[in-house]
Amino acid sequence: GKTVQVLALLEMRRHRGTLKAPALVVAPRSVVSNWVSEARRFTPELKVLEHIGPARHRNIDRLGDYHLVVTTYGALRSDAVLLKDTRFSYAVLDEAQAIKNPRSRTAKAARLVQAEHRLALSGTPIENHLGELWSLFDFLNPGMLGRSATFQRITQARGLLTDEGVRAMMRRAMRPFILRRTKQEVAKDLPEK
Repeated sequence: GKTVQVLALLEMRRHRGTLKAPALVVAPRSVVSNWVSEARRFTPELKVLEHIGPARHRNIDRLGDYHLVVTTYGALRSDAVLLKDTRFSYAVLDEAQAIKNPRSRTAKAARLVQAEHRLALSGTPIENHLGELWSLFDFLNPGMLGRSATFQRITQARGLLTDEGVRAMMRRAMRPFILRRTKQEVAKDLPEK
């Protein structure tokens, strides 16, 4: 569902003539082919480039010829210096928990991408601790949650998880940026766990 929603957004922008620069999708290698096949199936008018493999460096000067550039987190890390000078309309991180460690080369490379709009797609934005959420938001809207150390101090403070006031404040701050759907909303026919 997330892939098709993003493709529909890009196709709408292309159709209206408001997709002025290519969109960049960064995904695990295992789902790059899914992005390409879904684009061909649902948005055949989008010109798609798979920016993968050893010959990908030849693509750097031609990125503007495409509507959608799909690459891997590994290629993003390796090509960060080359890609940072390209202006994208959208930067989309699929399985965005890949940048959960803000000090990792992957997270640093993602933050270098210049894009008018940024999206982070993840079914599991928090796997271990709330600091992972800070890393996602630092990509999406740098500075929104303050500095990493400050955010960690606040979220690790005793009583955060039991203090309803603090939890309500966090929910209010993040609600406009997170589309959260429960299993009941998405697939009513699936059995309970």
